[in-house]
Amino acid sequence: MTYRKLPLLLLAAASLFATSCNRYYYKPNAVNTPLFTDGGQAHLNAAGSIGDGDGAGKTSFFDLQASYSPIKYLGIIGNYSTYSFTPDNYNFYSGNVAAKAHLVEAGIGGYYPVGDKKFKMVVEMYAGGGVGRLNSDVNMDVTKLFLQPGIGVTSPWFDAAFNMRVSNINYSNLDDNGRGDNYLLDRNLIDPNNNRHIDDGTFTFLEPSITVRVGYKFAKAQFQSVFSNSTSTFPWRYNGARFTAGFYFSLEGVIDAARENRSKGDQP
Repeated sequence: MTYRKLPLLLLAAASLFATSCNRYYYKPNAVNTPLFTDGGQAHLNAAGSIGDGDGAGKTSFFDLQASYSPIKYLGIIGNYSTYSFTPDNYNFYSGNVAAKAHLVEAGIGGYYPVGDKKFKMVVEMYAGGGVGRLNSDVNMDVTKLFLQPGIGVTSPWFDAAFNMRVSNINYSNLDDNGRGDNYLLDRNLIDPNNNRHIDDGTFTFLEPSITVRVGYKFAKAQFQSVFSNSTSTFPWRYNGARFTAGFYFSLEGVIDAARENRSKGDQP
């Protein structure tokens, strides 16, 4: 199997999850895996996806990721993620309403590259946190802490990475939008065994991800699948997968290419 087939395999894997229920209260966001090899590098990635929301409406996801290595072995990452759902048949009382969510994250960590100039293996580790909000049939604030080890390979033509993120999620300021406890019980947002609301606990998820980039030097197409598995016991529903496709840019590569073209133009 060649690396050219990997994006197609990721697309096929994502399609297995296309029919999952749209009324969920957690979904993993994209993983920022910069695969730095030296200090002074800066990367930018924009990706997203759209879907039919299990035939009940339209869904869309968007991720904007930035990363910077001020010195070799040190990396800083930042993420902004959004989700939206528009129902085909709005019904306030059944909870079939529009949903929007966003999450802002920042993290810091380290990396260690091994290899020659064109092909390197990179081991990396990042830790950080974020804040966000969900506005749906219920409204909640969310805080997140994460630890994200990873390993990958990078070259001028192809990158691939595997990460195992551990995410710790906490909800607060639950607002049922006037629907009452019966609605919350029906949606399992109140655990009938201990009368705990969703914003009374902390939830942990193991989130493996696969990232593939194909292109040349500073511009590559990126494909990523993230899968989420809860290690906590709770009754409410979450969505265990996220797939995005987008574009990845190495800003230092853009600068190097511009300098190279300028030096060629100065030659007699």
